[in-house]
Formats: sequence, structure tokens, C-alpha cells
Amino acid sequence: MGIRTKKVGITGKYATRYGQKLRKQVKAIEILQRVKSICPFCGKKSIRREAAGIWKCRGCRRAIAGGAWEFVTTAATTAKTTINRLKKNLESRKKPEKEREEDEEEEQKQKKGQKDKGEKKEKKGKKENKDKEKPKKEGKTKATKKK
Repeated sequence: MGIRTKKVGITGKYATRYGQKLRKQVKAIEILQRVKSICPFCGKKSIRREAAGIWKCRGCRRAIAGGAWEFVTTAATTAKTTINRLKKNLESRKKPEKEREEDEEEEQKQKKGQKDKGEKKEKKGKKENKDKEKPKKEGKTKATKKK
């Protein structure tokens, strides 16, 4: 049996109803929600959508809350990174002053090391440019002295 819905794919079930634009939007969403995702707990590519916002891993049988159509949404990713950044800031504030100063010194050394490397490269580049810019001196040759 051949493929009946070559262009429309999963939205072939809607036939000519609802308009082309809406069917294209629905197609994109339905493909997203049917894709298997990687489980953050067991690492297998076996997470499937159970219901809106509920995703279940068939490998470790864990139910995970996620987006309605995608397992990981952009908003969730942004929120996680913000939370982790704030946690890191809190931990650094809780550290005793000596540890904080040591951390700051290490960061400054790393930054200074990166600057030094950049300066060395720039100096090398400048030396090469100077060599190129110097015009060759045309001195008197033996032939011109004899005349």
C-alpha cells in the first residue's frame, strides 16, 4: 500500500477542511508532540506524550511534567538557567570572605592570562606588519661606485 498523504502528512485526516494555513500549523505541532525525546533520568530515547503536559518514559516508567506539545519548552529552559544562575549567586554570597577573595583572585588570574595571550598575539602581528611596511633601502652598489 502506497503513501496516501505525501504533502499533507499527518493532517491528511482533515482532508480539505479548515484551510491550508491552519492545517500546516497543526501539522507542525502534531509532529512535535509525536517525536520521542531523550529521558533525563535513564538517557534512553523513549519519552512519549501521554496527555497535555504529561510525558512518560517507557524505559524507566517515570512520568515527567513538560510542555503541552514539546517535552522541553524554551520558556522552561530560560527559567532553569535563571534559577541556576541565582543559586550560584546565593552560594557565592554564603561563602566566607576568604574563600570569596580566593575565587575572585583565581578569576582575575584567568582573565589576565587570557589578556596576556591576546597581547602576545597582537605584538607578533605588529612585528610582522612592521617588517612588511619597511621599504628596502636602495644603497649604492659596486657598479655605481665605479662610475
